[in-house]
Amino acid sequence: MLKKLPLPWSRYTPAGLTLTLGIGLSALAFVLVWNWENGRWDYQTNRSIDDISIALERQINSDLDAVLALSDYMKAFRTVDRSSFARFVGRPLSVHPSLQILAWVPRVPNRDRANYEAQNNPNFQITELSPQRKRIQAGQRSEYFPALYVEPATNNKTIVGFDFASHPEIRAALSRGRDTGEMIVTGQIGLIENNSSEVDLLAIVPIYTNSAKPTTIKSRRELLQGFVVGVFRGKDIFQTSLKGRNTDYLNIYLSSEAPGKQEASVLSARTSPPIFRDTTAKGQINQFSVLFKSASQQVFLAPADVPQEVKLSCPILQNPAPDYTACRRLPKINDREWSLYVSATAEIRKSRKHWRSWGTLTMGMLWTLIPVTYMLTALSRTAQIEKLAQERARQASQLQDAYQQLEAEQAKSDQLLLNVLPAAIVQRLKRNEKNIAESFGEVTVMFADIVGFTELSSRISATAVVEVLNDIFSAFDHLADRHGLEKIKTIGDAYMVVGGLPTPRSDHAEAIAAMAIDMLQEIRRLSLDYSEPFSIRIGIHTGPVVAGVIGLKKFIYDLWGDTVNIASRMESHGITGCIQVTTETYEILKDKYTFQKRGAIQIKGKGYMITYLLTGPK
Repeated sequence: MLKKLPLPWSRYTPAGLTLTLGIGLSALAFVLVWNWENGRWDYQTNRSIDDISIALERQINSDLDAVLALSDYMKAFRTVDRSSFARFVGRPLSVHPSLQILAWVPRVPNRDRANYEAQNNPNFQITELSPQRKRIQAGQRSEYFPALYVEPATNNKTIVGFDFASHPEIRAALSRGRDTGEMIVTGQIGLIENNSSEVDLLAIVPIYTNSAKPTTIKSRRELLQGFVVGVFRGKDIFQTSLKGRNTDYLNIYLSSEAPGKQEASVLSARTSPPIFRDTTAKGQINQFSVLFKSASQQVFLAPADVPQEVKLSCPILQNPAPDYTACRRLPKINDREWSLYVSATAEIRKSRKHWRSWGTLTMGMLWTLIPVTYMLTALSRTAQIEKLAQERARQASQLQDAYQQLEAEQAKSDQLLLNVLPAAIVQRLKRNEKNIAESFGEVTVMFADIVGFTELSSRISATAVVEVLNDIFSAFDHLADRHGLEKIKTIGDAYMVVGGLPTPRSDHAEAIAAMAIDMLQEIRRLSLDYSEPFSIRIGIHTGPVVAGVIGLKKFIYDLWGDTVNIASRMESHGITGCIQVTTETYEILKDKYTFQKRGAIQIKGKGYMITYLLTGPK
């Protein structure tokens, strides 16, 4: 497998830019969608808080209207008996689930206590709570405010005769209501059931003798007839108000104190114990300050000043400091502003999943990685292709070198073959022709022999002999090439050459004659170079021959026929330093060369033959 080719960093620039841009845009889209989701949750939470505030405002106002309606009823009649009272409050009790008690609490001076107790049920007596929170006969006071009419009577028998003024916090509320002539709302724990931890809303409305509210505090105190008291269970108020509304993971803080008044009473509130406990000092009015926990559907008493952790737990993300009022609402109850804060539990974060923003980021990264991966894959593929191309180029170069080397070797082989055989014969051998032999009607054959070479061989070394022969025959080879003649072979110190084959030519005899003259000149030059008296005999004859190649190994191109024998006899019977030719050759060359007639000489196997000595061109 090909190794990956390292790429220059510049090639990664498009992929890097695409990756950077894709990550940047994905991150930007992630932030935008994240903020959009937060804004959407804030919008939905704002609407939920508004809905909760409106629902509580309507429910509490509706509940308090029942108390106000009873106060109007009590003002309208100087005397109201128990049965009339029960009939009037029957409907409000059935309509308002959170309403536990509607009671008439008259003012009883201490001087009238005995007669008052005697006029009512024989078992009726004015009571109060002991330190152990048990019902006991009320102690001596200047005046009493016992519960005379209590509905529903069945469930609230223990309340009948209870002196509301015996309770310090309620006494403070009664005093405030008496002096202001307005409804007073306060919060109490365990008013109905001594051992209960339920938080109740206590509404008190003063009733004066002349029905109308006196104008001065003094007259209000003198003309006070009693109070209409309504007790509402805090848990039922919230459950009824929030029925059908999604309050999961939300806690609701509600106080009858407006935010400005809460801040004004910080110093007094610092002396209050921790949240969820009724800790107001004696003589002070307990504000209705509660915390509703949706998880347990329970209501707990809370301090009037809003705890900081409630403000900081606002489910709305845009909750600027230092007021942290994003989750605050100011419902108007009984013509007064109350404080409502909504805080979130820790579980709300688990319910708020930013799946859209994370999905956007995931999709953005995927759409980024797809082209980046494609580009990186393309770059890797490009590197592999370039590597493969380089490998192919290297192989092609190697093949080219091998081919050139092969051609060189082939040229050497061909040259070696051409040094042995004629070119035409070489081509026929390459074509794998089995029989290579031809008959030529007229060619000129020449033999040349070095005279006295045997005696020279005895005087010098064999290596020197070979060197001398190589120089002489190499010179003759150059002459053969120059004149276009075909060297046939060397036999010892004899040299054989032919003209007119394998490619026929008409001037074969002239070419042989010219070469023979040049050979005489070349041998004289070599004699001077080697300082040896070299000399040769040359014999030439013209006639028909058969030429070809025979055998399978170490074959040569050779000639057969009587022409070859006669040419050899012309050399062996010739004169040293002369060129002897037959009559046939003489007849061809006599017009272009000069000859000296030697006459008839006896030739072995042929008898007498007339020969000529070639002396030179005309």
